[in-house]
Amino acid sequence: MVNNIRIFTAISIPDSITGQIVSHLPSWQERLSFQKWVDPRDLHITLHFIGDASPSSLEAVQNAMQEAVSRSRRFSIELSKLGSFGREDRPSVLWLGLNSLPEELLQLHQRLGETLHSGIGYTPETRPYRPHVTLARKYIADKPCSVEYLHNLSDSYQQQKTAFDVNRITLYRTRLGESPMYEPLVVLNFDK
Repeated sequence: MVNNIRIFTAISIPDSITGQIVSHLPSWQERLSFQKWVDPRDLHITLHFIGDASPSSLEAVQNAMQEAVSRSRRFSIELSKLGSFGREDRPSVLWLGLNSLPEELLQLHQRLGETLHSGIGYTPETRPYRPHVTLARKYIADKPCSVEYLHNLSDSYQQQKTAFDVNRITLYRTRLGESPMYEPLVVLNFDK
């Protein structure tokens, strides 16, 4: 019996930008009490979380990805301020957001969702797409983690060049309990 694998599509973060994030992690970790910090090698912007899939479906996933990237062109993303998901007194996720939502990113997300749906029957999430880079999970401090506090902690990070070009997408496999946890399986470049 072949075991399913957990997969997702994403935009990888370039090494130069990862390095900038890593240089700020000690300060953020000192001031923000989260139980689990993401391994810097795992930083990415999720496009679609597919979930458990049969290894035999990987070719169809790759074909769907190829169809989406064949109609995509290079665009730029700029990372911005720290933010969180969940209640201010107990956020579940700490993340770096985007300065703006490029139309090309929204189109790529929609196109990829459509090609994955027609290719493997994947059903995209219905909630609005909120691209971000997850940094940590499970806040464990007693003091609330306010938006203002997170934005203040972002100031020194925002002094750096945080923009990068996106010209490819990656299919990742999740390897629970390992570090890094995400293994790139397929990288596909845009045609334009």
